[in-house]
Amino acid sequence: MSDNNSHIAVIIITVLIVVLAAILAGLLILMFFSYTEKIYRKLFKRPKPLPQVDRSPKKIDRSTIIGRGKNWFYTFHNEWLGVRTTSFDGCKLSGYYRPSSDSTCRNMVILVHGYDESPAEMAAYARLMMRKVQCHCLITHMRGHGMSTGKNFTWGLMESVDLNPWFEFTRRRLGNNCRIYLVGRDVGATACLLAAQQKDFDRNVCGIIADSPMTSLTSYLKVTLPLSTKMSPDWIIGRVRKLASRDFGFDINRCDASSHASSIKIPVLIFQGGEDEVTPPSATRDIYDNLRCSKRMVIVNNAKHLDCYERSQAMYEREVQKFIESCLSRLAKLGRL
Repeated sequence: MSDNNSHIAVIIITVLIVVLAAILAGLLILMFFSYTEKIYRKLFKRPKPLPQVDRSPKKIDRSTIIGRGKNWFYTFHNEWLGVRTTSFDGCKLSGYYRPSSDSTCRNMVILVHGYDESPAEMAAYARLMMRKVQCHCLITHMRGHGMSTGKNFTWGLMESVDLNPWFEFTRRRLGNNCRIYLVGRDVGATACLLAAQQKDFDRNVCGIIADSPMTSLTSYLKVTLPLSTKMSPDWIIGRVRKLASRDFGFDINRCDASSHASSIKIPVLIFQGGEDEVTPPSATRDIYDNLRCSKRMVIVNNAKHLDCYERSQAMYEREVQKFIESCLSRLAKLGRL
């Protein structure tokens, strides 16, 4: 009888252990789903509402090049015209347009900011380009940023296609023989590179300056996720990939500027921080190595993410000047000047 009771007790304990293990496993799965859903929303969903007016920040750090650019932008804000266009999916895109003092000028510089940045972050680059070449300037607000609509951000995929209506805007303003330079930083640079990989890429674009481009969303997550969790990045990426496929119908592996970089036909200048932990030099090198066009990659050894211009201003500006000259030389050979 005692042996029978012991046997029953063992069965009960075993069942309890199994039930507890199942409950614990269920809780862990729920925690995993909740955590990955949070990461997914942070990556793709944009906060609402967006501002109706772009007001100057109360305090701007003018000790940096980017800060001085912001201060210049808001000081002369009335010289920038607010412009609007519509993307392929009905998304209303905003931009700031500053006409050149030379009405006959046919050069347009289109500037694209990074993820979760304001368009004013690009003012320092606009100011630099205006010193190096007579040009009109257009600072775009990426979808879901600034005053552009859009509930989601797609890490360069839709944003690259969003450039097409801005190309059309440029042709309407400057004519079909206009010359367009793209300047992007962070994911804005990625969007420019992805746009240039499209088969019907606008022939008026004659060069791309990419500051710290994100190679791919997957590589970005593999670098940044270990900083906030001990969970395997591959597990999280797999779940995020499924959620994106469910909601948007695309594979996040397509957010990759390196895999089809060989399709780019126009000159590309890349700036990369040697101490960049967000877009590491080794990842950016993948983009550079796959390019088959005229290309140059400048690594600033002591620079972190988006810090190249700040760390080495004179060199940065010289490289931009040489790049523009090389683009003009190429256009002259093609008979397009």
